[in-house]
Amino acid sequence: MDKKTSHAILVLLDLFCLWALWIFYKEFQRIPMEIFNQVDMISFSNRIGFTIVAVGFPPIHIFTIVDNARPNLFKKYIPIVNKCVIVLVAGLLAAGFISTSWLKSQVENAGYVYCRNASGVSSLAKSLVYTKDIKICEDLVKSKKEG
Repeated sequence: MDKKTSHAILVLLDLFCLWALWIFYKEFQRIPMEIFNQVDMISFSNRIGFTIVAVGFPPIHIFTIVDNARPNLFKKYIPIVNKCVIVLVAGLLAAGFISTSWLKSQVENAGYVYCRNASGVSSLAKSLVYTKDIKICEDLVKSKKEG
């Protein structure tokens, strides 16, 4: 694969990462607003926080481009850069866990009840559904079974 093709693929990955971060931002904006407005049902993915890992890809891509353009620029800093990348990845994974846990605790602290039977599971994530009370959950499950 030539450099142009690989950079084009990496640019597409960068765009996908920016899209994932946009989804993360919108979810973190939507859920507190739904809590504030006391909507009947709040649903989100238990893996939404892991979209924050996408923060790491564009800087790594930029570093790679700069390193290829000026190979001796970072030569003496490579051990430090490697450690920084490891810390970045670990920090972003931790931020994914923390942000998802924070969302769940905000919803639960607002008095919402986890509705297990209305929640769904896919191969990558679990859809969490919370309702204001158990009656709404039962109605939701009944309509899900009928439809």
